[in-house]
Amino acid sequence: MPQGVIEIRPLANGDEAVFATAKIRRGTRIAAEVPLIMLPPGSDKEDLTSFCKAVDKLGESTVTEITQITCRSSVVESIKQDNHTHHSVWRFYKSNKWVDNEGRHPQGKKLQKLVAKTINVWGIYFACSIQLGPGGKYGSALFSLHSRLAHSCCPNAYNSWNPTLKRLTIHATRDIKAGDQICVDYTGNACQTNQQRAFSLFTNWGITCNCAACTDPEIRWSRSQMLVLDQALAAYQCGASIDPEFEAIEGIPRIVSADEALKNAEKLAELFKKQKLYGMELCKTFRECSKYALECGIPAKAMKYAHRELDLEKQLIGTETDHLMEDLQGAKYWLRHVKLVKQTSTEPGSTEPEYRLPPPGTNPTPTGNDRDPVQP
Repeated sequence: MPQGVIEIRPLANGDEAVFATAKIRRGTRIAAEVPLIMLPPGSDKEDLTSFCKAVDKLGESTVTEITQITCRSSVVESIKQDNHTHHSVWRFYKSNKWVDNEGRHPQGKKLQKLVAKTINVWGIYFACSIQLGPGGKYGSALFSLHSRLAHSCCPNAYNSWNPTLKRLTIHATRDIKAGDQICVDYTGNACQTNQQRAFSLFTNWGITCNCAACTDPEIRWSRSQMLVLDQALAAYQCGASIDPEFEAIEGIPRIVSADEALKNAEKLAELFKKQKLYGMELCKTFRECSKYALECGIPAKAMKYAHRELDLEKQLIGTETDHLMEDLQGAKYWLRHVKLVKQTSTEPGSTEPEYRLPPPGTNPTPTGNDRDPVQP
């Protein structure tokens, strides 16, 4: 992590944000931070047992650092007033016969203070924690720096949990000037209409965004086009576009061949690049271009997109990708596969690549990078 290139500054509304103090080049790792508190996968927000156990292990300095995080006060206050939360935490300390550092069972005001502290930390965790990996595969956690990153639909940074490092990494996705605020995309989905993003941001984070993607008519139109392409590709991958009436029913262009899929994926990649959206969604689109090129029997083009994916992946998450080896999830492992296919296809006596994508409608082995169908 570069030293002295970012700082946390207070904002006029009482919140805090992260700003660059020096020029940060695209691809720079801005931070790699460990969790302040982390819950295992499958932890139920209705059952606070796992959380209370995690809080018990925290030192006072960590608790203090957590309580200094500014977040949506309305969310924290509503949790403090929630009877279910209060009773769950109270029951935990009573039923587990919890003892303090002096080996005593807290009673009266000491117990009330302990319960209040845990509920306060839970409120902050509930408002600011993030899932680790797709679908919370590695659990959820709260981070000091990340909790202070603002949202933008035109982000200049990307965050990702790296289980190989056991840290949350934050990388610059654009060149950032000194004085610029560091922003990430909370939704993680650029292929949405302005209305879809606005609903998601307000419902989940209480945010009304006024970035260029939300106010510039040209960018808003471009995002709508990205959504259409994204849906068309998703429909092709899951086999929905086999239906001859698909386009008339769904209002989405019908893709019926790998050649058409490749052309549309390339269009989508160009729209990402035009808006300087150099995030993981572009990585996934490069992967799709590479896959479709292989299916079309164009291994050279497949190699080109595999290299582009690898270059971008390094800028987004670094080179510590041992955790992405399974099912060729990581770009490095996919590139090796494409090289092998290309080598096989050029051997004497070979007339076509042996690699074939599963036909539409089948259920291929997931790579972790397949595009999820988006509802219209």
